[in-house]
Amino acid sequence: MHKIACVVLTFLLLLSAGITQAEPDSDSALKDLSIESARIFFPDAQQLAPVLDDIPARPVFDSGDVIGYLFITDEIKPIPAYSGKPISLLVGMAADGEIRGVKILHHEEPVLVIGVEDQHLQKFIDQYTGINADQRVRIGAHDRPGYLGVDGITGATITSMVINHSVIRSAKEVLDAVRSRPKVAPADEQARQQTEAAGVSTEKLDDIDFLRENYATVTLLGAALLFLLGILFFQDWLAKRKRLYEYVRTGYLILTVLYIGIYLRAQLSAVNLFAFAQRLGQQLFWESLLYDVAIFMLWAFVACTILLWGRGVYCGWLCPFGALQELIYNAARKLKVPQFTFPSVVHERLWAIKYFLLIILVGVSLGSMARVAPLLEVEPFKTTFGLLFQREFVYVAYALGLLVAAAFNSRFYCKYLCVLGAALSIFSRFHVFEWLRRRKECGHPCQACAKACPLDAIKPTGEIIDSECHYCLRCQVLYWDEYTCPPLVEKRKRREARERKQQSGNIIASRELR
Repeated sequence: MHKIACVVLTFLLLLSAGITQAEPDSDSALKDLSIESARIFFPDAQQLAPVLDDIPARPVFDSGDVIGYLFITDEIKPIPAYSGKPISLLVGMAADGEIRGVKILHHEEPVLVIGVEDQHLQKFIDQYTGINADQRVRIGAHDRPGYLGVDGITGATITSMVINHSVIRSAKEVLDAVRSRPKVAPADEQARQQTEAAGVSTEKLDDIDFLRENYATVTLLGAALLFLLGILFFQDWLAKRKRLYEYVRTGYLILTVLYIGIYLRAQLSAVNLFAFAQRLGQQLFWESLLYDVAIFMLWAFVACTILLWGRGVYCGWLCPFGALQELIYNAARKLKVPQFTFPSVVHERLWAIKYFLLIILVGVSLGSMARVAPLLEVEPFKTTFGLLFQREFVYVAYALGLLVAAAFNSRFYCKYLCVLGAALSIFSRFHVFEWLRRRKECGHPCQACAKACPLDAIKPTGEIIDSECHYCLRCQVLYWDEYTCPPLVEKRKRREARERKQQSGNIIASRELR
């Protein structure tokens, strides 16, 4: 089943990338605008001139005077958004650079199709009315000197940033093109030319301070990822100390839920993979990745660890929804909640569900990311961490239902429904390291690890199923536990017998000396 899914998905992903790159760019949208479009922003407009030669913008006239310009952002700054495709925005800008309004023409953002209400989206874009193109505008920068702050869309951080950059950068470029540039000193001009020759735009230089803005995120999340690497490199040392392992494991899961999930809202999603496939090889995609530094860091970490250890490192330690399920399951066990597991034959068949879901989603996404948005609600991530359960009842009930199921069956969603896990498991088959230790007795006759595995990812014959393993290290704790692992138990008993025999001999010898 895994081999078939791998072949089919690889073909579909390549087809997705090919279709996307073959799509012709349409530059007729601006040309087709009528005077009525101009009057949305300029009620007194009398004439809409043709597109300018040096910049895709159309002047708006009133009584023979230019009063403003109309332009479409993706024809000037086509910045890919969360879906991997630009958001098309119609902007009306006065001749002095004041933005008169913004209107969304087209987008394929899943979070805007389902999850964000129209009034919230309209409230967000209305904030740009009255802003001048020369101003430096950033999401949430209300208390930062030199910046004008606007409120982002809750649960749509990357989309908010893309809209902000698209509007402000496009407006700035149009304004610079239509007005005379101020003279610059020769040294400044030479520096500008050298910068452009090096492939670095002034806009990118202006955005370098994103590290300063995200210093706390880079530092704390970076420290958490380094600590996880330490766990992986010293996993044998940790697994030999069962009590310490339990503290570290539980503490890290709590950190993942509270910090990565609730505070950073950095829950990775299959949407990211679809977007990456559609924008594969296009330079603009890499710029959009940096809009959410936490998402970028996590995906970079996943890309490295999946090649070294497999997908289990992310799924078992860094996925907020998976961590929340495990914490609920552990609490339920302590409260003596009855547990339910499927028979092995049924369990293996249920595994296939997430692969079929992935194939369906990839196939639908070939046509449009907006079309696949309703189906992506199979992922409860947006409801749980993106919107913190602040949405329609049906989505909240679905997410809560999965969490309740996790109390009776460990990581129920991860095992049977997780589309992201299914996609990552395909790449997990090619990982480099095999650091999970096994003994020849594993499976023959010992079944201790197989029974203890919360994912049921160990075959009755003792082999670990890499595509389903979450690298929780519980089997390694048992591997080193001389009170649980049968081969070690036998060795311990023989050692203790020798020690008792030696102690008895010492006692007899001491009595004889007396």
